[in-house]
Amino acid sequence: MLFKNRDVTLVFEKIKRGVTMNTQINQSNQHITAKEEPDYRQLYEELQVQQQFTLSHVSHEIRNPVTLINSFLQLLESHHPELKEDKYWGKIMENMDFLKTLLNEFSSFNNSGKLNIQELDLSELLENLAASSLPTLESYNVSLVLNIEPNLPVIQADKTKMSQLILNLLRNSSEAIKTEGIIHCSLTSQENYLVLSVKDNGSGIPVLYQEDLFEPFITHKQEGTGLGLPICKRIAEAHNGSISFQSVPEKGTEFTVLLPIRQPL
Repeated sequence: MLFKNRDVTLVFEKIKRGVTMNTQINQSNQHITAKEEPDYRQLYEELQVQQQFTLSHVSHEIRNPVTLINSFLQLLESHHPELKEDKYWGKIMENMDFLKTLLNEFSSFNNSGKLNIQELDLSELLENLAASSLPTLESYNVSLVLNIEPNLPVIQADKTKMSQLILNLLRNSSEAIKTEGIIHCSLTSQENYLVLSVKDNGSGIPVLYQEDLFEPFITHKQEGTGLGLPICKRIAEAHNGSISFQSVPEKGTEFTVLLPIRQPL
C-alpha cells in the first residue's frame, strides 16, 4: 500500500476536529440541563465512534510503512554497527521508537473500553506490578511505598487493562519526580468500592494544565503522546469506576481510582 501524505494529512485533520469537539463537549458538560442530557449523550457517543474510526484509520495507514522503515534501519545497523556511535543515528532510532509507541498507544486508547472480564485479585496484581517496577524506579532514585489493606475482595475486571492503568499511573508519577522522591501506592476499600491511590511528591501539575489533563492528544511534556491518562480514564469508566486527582504545584499529585466491588447487572 502506498503511503499517501495527503491522505495522512486529512486523517490528522479529522483527529484535530474530533479532539476539539471532544474538548468543547467536556467543557460544556457543566452547563447541560437534565432536559438536554439525552442529546448531549448521543452527540458524545457519535464523537467516540468517529474518534475510534479515525484512530483505526491512522494506525492502519501508518503502521505498515513504519514497520517497513524500522526493518530497513535494523538491517542497515546490523551491516554497519558503527552507526550506533553516530549521534544522528541515535536520534533517528529514538524517533522511530516514539512512532512505535504512538501507534501502540493509539491502539490501546481505541481498545481501552473493550474488556475481558474475569475474577481479579487486585491486591495480588498490584503487588506483582510494584515488584516488577522497582528496578526501573530505583534507577531513577524513586522509592515506592506500598500499602494494601488485608483481605480485600476480588472484583470483576480485565486483568490486562487494570495492569495498564496501574503501570501508567506509576510511570506518570515517576516522570513527575525531577531528581529523587517517593511514590505512595495504596489499595483500600470504601463502602462498595476498592480505592487505588498513587501519590507522588514530584513537581505537581500547574493549575493551567489541570483542566485538560484527561483530554486525549494534549500533552505538556517534552516527550509523550498525550494518551496515558486518557487511557486510564477510559479503563476506569469501562469498569463503571472513576479516576480523579489532586495536585499542588511543586508539592506533588495524587491520583485516585474508584472501582466497584460488584459490577451492576
